[in-house]
Amino acid sequence: GRDDPRQTPPRLCRSAYAGRLIRLLLPALVLLASFAQAEPLRIATFNTELSRKGPGILLRDILRGDDPSIASVVQTITAANPDIIALQGIDYDLELSALNALADALTAAGAPYPHRFAAPPNAGRHSGVDLEGDGKRGGPRDAQGYGRFFGQGAMAILSRHPIMTAQLQDFSTLLWRDLPGSLYPIIDGSPFAGTEAHATQRLSSNSHWSLPIQTPTGPITLL
Repeated sequence: GRDDPRQTPPRLCRSAYAGRLIRLLLPALVLLASFAQAEPLRIATFNTELSRKGPGILLRDILRGDDPSIASVVQTITAANPDIIALQGIDYDLELSALNALADALTAAGAPYPHRFAAPPNAGRHSGVDLEGDGKRGGPRDAQGYGRFFGQGAMAILSRHPIMTAQLQDFSTLLWRDLPGSLYPIIDGSPFAGTEAHATQRLSSNSHWSLPIQTPTGPITLL
C-alpha cells in the first residue's frame, strides 16, 4: 500500500497497509462461527508489494517465471503454509488473470489454493473530482484509492476451503461521510478538498469485504 497525503489522523480505514510482514492467525481479521476447531486454521495477511506501473505487467512478470520478487512471495507463502491468505499489493484485473497465475505458481511450488477471490476495488478508480485538493483532476491521488490505473495495488483472497461468494457483503462503495462517528479532515471549517470531494470520497482506499468461507468445521467470516 501507499501512504496518501490527502489524509490526516485519525485515518480510520484509510491507513496504509503494513510492509512485507506475515501475521499468522490474525485475530482481528476473523470472526469464527465455531470456536471448536478439530485442526488449527491458519490464516495470514501479506502485503506482497507486487504492484506494477501499468495494467497487465504483473501477469507478464508472473508468466515469465524469472522475477525475484514474485519468487520471494511464492517462497514466503509456501513456507508459512496458511489455509487462507489475504493478499495486498496485487494488481486487479477483471478476469483475475494475475491472481490465477500467482495461484498456479504456488500450486507448482507445492502450495495449492484452488479457491480464489477478488472484486473490483477502489484503488485507481477514477472519482471524477479533485480529491487531492491540488486544483487538478484525474491524477492517481484523485482516484478513490491511490492508483495510476484501475486496480493497481489491490487485494485478493486465496483459500484451500470453498469461498461462499454468493454470501459476500461488499461495503467498498460506503462513503466516508456516511460512517457513523467518522472524522473527515476539516480545514478552516470546511472539508478537505471541498464539499464535492467530501460528498464523493469512499471510506475504503481499496476494498471492504465480509466474506464467508466454508471450513471443515463450519463457516467463518473473513473481514
